[in-house]
Amino acid sequence: MQEVMDFMEDGVFTIMLNRPDRKNAMNTDLLVGLYKALEKAEKSKAEIVLIRGAKGAFCAGGDLIEFRDSEDAGSRIDDMADILHRSIKKIRKMDAIVVSIIEGVAVGAGFGLAMACDLTVATKNSIMNMGYRRIGLTPDGGGSLTIPRLIGAKRFNELYLLSENMDMETARQLGLVNIVCEEKDLDETITSLIKKLKSLPFETIKRFKELVNHACYFDLEAHLDMEKTNVSELAGAPLFKERIEGFFRRK
Repeated sequence: MQEVMDFMEDGVFTIMLNRPDRKNAMNTDLLVGLYKALEKAEKSKAEIVLIRGAKGAFCAGGDLIEFRDSEDAGSRIDDMADILHRSIKKIRKMDAIVVSIIEGVAVGAGFGLAMACDLTVATKNSIMNMGYRRIGLTPDGGGSLTIPRLIGAKRFNELYLLSENMDMETARQLGLVNIVCEEKDLDETITSLIKKLKSLPFETIKRFKELVNHACYFDLEAHLDMEKTNVSELAGAPLFKERIEGFFRRK
């Protein structure tokens, strides 16, 4: 099965994370596929890029089974974070308006991926969760930069330390999500948003994103490197294996 699917229609490039049996959790193949799809979107000169997940879920974060089965979890997560972080940088630097569409769950790195996009649409019954603390890791995917800058340090600390599910209306009020709709209205909501975005003067969007990046993401590359170092070192410690095994026992 192809881990990431993509297609172009009427100037809109759609990227579909496609591991529905794992709620589109990020394994190595999915991460490679995501980056290649973003490269393809950039080369296609698409004005709008949609990132969404198959079968009613956005992304459940990193694939814990791949972490558990790896002989060297630290190196594996270091490699995976490197690929993910290239995608985060690509989203921020590409000229297109990138829209994440959250259905079902956006957890861990899936949460971070959604927040790196320019706009986010979510269905009312979806949830977001930082997730990392449950397995003893710090955030990656830019989540420890984008989220506190959107909602402040205190609320970010709460999301990470308590690791509780956040509903989409709360997320909208905090500024993490732009539009919340009923699941049955999602396609209509996306179509309406695309129509509004297509009316924009796209020759200005690149410069607009440069201003946003300068204001909010000026230290993105250094921060992503710090995230990658922390998460890989924690994953390389013996305690991580114990936490992963404990997570599966609790399930």
